[in-house]
Amino acid sequence: MADTVFFNVAPDFNLQMFAGQLAEKYRMEGFSVSVAEFNNSVVLTFDKNTGGINMLLGLGLGIKATCTIVNGVLNITFSDAEWTGKIIGLCVGWFICFVPFITAIIGCVKQSQLPKNIGNDAIVIASQQGNQPPAGGPFYGVPVRSLRARSTVPQPGPQGPQGPQDPNNGQF
Repeated sequence: MADTVFFNVAPDFNLQMFAGQLAEKYRMEGFSVSVAEFNNSVVLTFDKNTGGINMLLGLGLGIKATCTIVNGVLNITFSDAEWTGKIIGLCVGWFICFVPFITAIIGCVKQSQLPKNIGNDAIVIASQQGNQPPAGGPFYGVPVRSLRARSTVPQPGPQGPQGPQDPNNGQF
């Protein structure tokens, strides 16, 4: 099953700069990250400790993230997660030695959280660039002056506020 993250971006959003910053963040965390550009999308491959003894123990992390922009929405689809090492670790731990079983379970938990972590970091990076517009709504993009003219809140006049009067005169 592929996890997917969607969020709005500005029309002038720079996908290549975004991918470079996301890749650099995960390189600083010890991941090996490769970035490939195809047409209007960017594919990032994240790998950490995916070879050797880490495969036997199930501690390797790996996933592929495909980033595309469609109609002002950034779509990040995660695929090709590194589950092979976890399966090997669970089998070896079950039949031969219990230590790989425990480390493979830890690896499973970390692997299952990896798409969520990358998605959250992607949202933070995009918002720090100032490329993510605020949440929309009926007045998104309308100047504040015209909103004041549309206000339905009673405005105080010379006689006081309009509308129903409080029978207790504000006393509780």
